[in-house]
Amino acid sequence: MNVRVFKNESGKGFSEVTESLGLENTMGWWFSLKAEDIDNDGDMDLIAGNLGDNYKYKATADATFDVFLNDFDGNRTNDIVLSYYNEGEQYPVRGRECSSQQMPSIKKKFKDYDAFSKATLVDVYEEEKLENSIHYTVSSFKSAIFLNENGKFKRQDLPIKAQIAPANQILVSDFDQDGTKDIVFAGNLYASEVETPRADAGHGTFLKGMQNGNFEVLGPQRTGLFIDGDVKDLAFITVKGQRYILVAKNNDFLGFVGLN
Repeated sequence: MNVRVFKNESGKGFSEVTESLGLENTMGWWFSLKAEDIDNDGDMDLIAGNLGDNYKYKATADATFDVFLNDFDGNRTNDIVLSYYNEGEQYPVRGRECSSQQMPSIKKKFKDYDAFSKATLVDVYEEEKLENSIHYTVSSFKSAIFLNENGKFKRQDLPIKAQIAPANQILVSDFDQDGTKDIVFAGNLYASEVETPRADAGHGTFLKGMQNGNFEVLGPQRTGLFIDGDVKDLAFITVKGQRYILVAKNNDFLGFVGLN
């Protein structure tokens, strides 16, 4: 979905103001969202954690990642179809094996793997059924900051070193106490099907805020921050005067990272 904003109409309900704030073209696989005055100009900006670029699925403005939902094989059950672009042609993400498990008719239509490998998305699922599907398009999997500039949000993608894993949770604080806010986020995605390797390269990311409004990614050898595993949530906690980052991982113990 897009990053969306709803305005509270004095307790009489909500109205969507996403488009008027410049957020209408922000479709992504968002895992986290933080509202913070990150540039210290007196208004609230947004920090949004996406899937990242270090994944099997890729998306750009010219080569989008698409999701279709329809009953493609007529068995009264909706099927999900994922697609990607290669040299201008749109192809199904799933191979013949996984696709035919969901829709057995594909094995009859494409007798062998060679025939399926050459088939475009339209060849496999038919143009009319694709056009009548619920259809979502992603043009970027990058995590980003949306800077509030006079009531309109302007997207600024985070540095490439911050795109190595999904950003499942975000913390904002002046960690190094230099007067500029910094960002810490962490996350991986261990759940995946057989054809897609899990996202497990994340070990926590520290983005040092710079005076010019940009951010520099500092590695664990400089910060001491190392949060690996299937991280799902982060929070601040203070115990007996000592401040920690509390780390919640899927199927694991709670972890504590001390802040100096």
